[in-house]
Amino acid sequence: MPSRISNPNSPGSHSDREFEDLVANLFRQHGWRVKRKPSLANKRADLAIARGSQRYIVEIKAASEGRPDRLVPLLSQAILEAGAFARASPESAAPLAVVAAPAISPRAANSLMRFLAEFAPDAAAGILDREGFRQFVGPGLEILNAAPARRHKLPPPGSAYLFSDLSQWMLKVLLAPLLPEKLLRAPRRVYPNASELAAAAEVSVMSAFRFVRQLRQEGFLDNSDGALRLVRRQELMRRWQAANLRPAPELSLRWIISVKSQRQLPAALHSYNAASNVQQQPAPRVCLGLFGAAESLGCGFVHGVPPSFYLENLDREVLYRMGLSPEGAELKPDVYARVPIFRESVFRGAVVRDGVPVADILQVWLDVSSDPSRGEAQAEEIRHRALAPIFEEKR
Repeated sequence: MPSRISNPNSPGSHSDREFEDLVANLFRQHGWRVKRKPSLANKRADLAIARGSQRYIVEIKAASEGRPDRLVPLLSQAILEAGAFARASPESAAPLAVVAAPAISPRAANSLMRFLAEFAPDAAAGILDREGFRQFVGPGLEILNAAPARRHKLPPPGSAYLFSDLSQWMLKVLLAPLLPEKLLRAPRRVYPNASELAAAAEVSVMSAFRFVRQLRQEGFLDNSDGALRLVRRQELMRRWQAANLRPAPELSLRWIISVKSQRQLPAALHSYNAASNVQQQPAPRVCLGLFGAAESLGCGFVHGVPPSFYLENLDREVLYRMGLSPEGAELKPDVYARVPIFRESVFRGAVVRDGVPVADILQVWLDVSSDPSRGEAQAEEIRHRALAPIFEEKR
């Protein structure tokens, strides 16, 4: 099955060559020496550039659309591949990852820059489109930056606190009494106020206060009986689902040694989670996600899709420790690794099934809803089999 989120343009396509030419010409215009397709040991990068003592090995990924859900995974892959190419270079060189699309809005560019700041703060990277927009970060690269030829209007911001990372976790805490412990790991009790909710959820009182205030202002909270109780839950779940339509950054991977078993990923997650050095912080957290998680939680419905797991950050050593590599995975992936946008909500609610960390049932429902591989059908199955107590609200 082809990659769901990967380079939409096959290697050597017109779009790839077009942006490769654009990037090469851009650097030449600014005084860089450019070598196309340099051979680095048994690898071949897109560009090698040099100016004075500065050298970069450049990996370029092009997308047919400038959407964040297309560009962020490509940027992730370009960072990893550029790093591998730079390490193989006979001359000392830094990696430079570049992503390109016909048009990239300020909103999409901001999403990419936030991703860089949070997950790859030391990476040199560039973003550009056909309309003249260029944004680069890295030593000697800022001079390449240029404003877009036209301005895009940003949509007005939504509710500030209702669906933030910790707010989604607190929603799980409030909904936990309606679900069995095997489907969601969260405290289960009655909370008379924001302070007690904060203590149970292990968040700051201010975060809980803002969250409770937002719920009350939007009509989703009733505490007339002295307890924080969610009402209008169907509308709340619809809003929550809509807030999670932005896919998490996803990286295509291949098994270094494939054993052709559906249990290979759960076994790798089990081994990683059981390792003694993982039990001590700050090892990246992991858990099984999407359709594989639905199957593990007893709600499986869609089969034949490459499995996915959540990894707290794209740590190449962790991937290799698990037996996975991005090399050669773009066209035929075995596994997808996702970097969660809402990491605390994902990992705090995860359960452990047979030693394997698994995303909770609410998270799985949110994640599969927008998945193109029969995600709507899987979400509906989860709604009827596991989430009925939430949706069947008594009036």
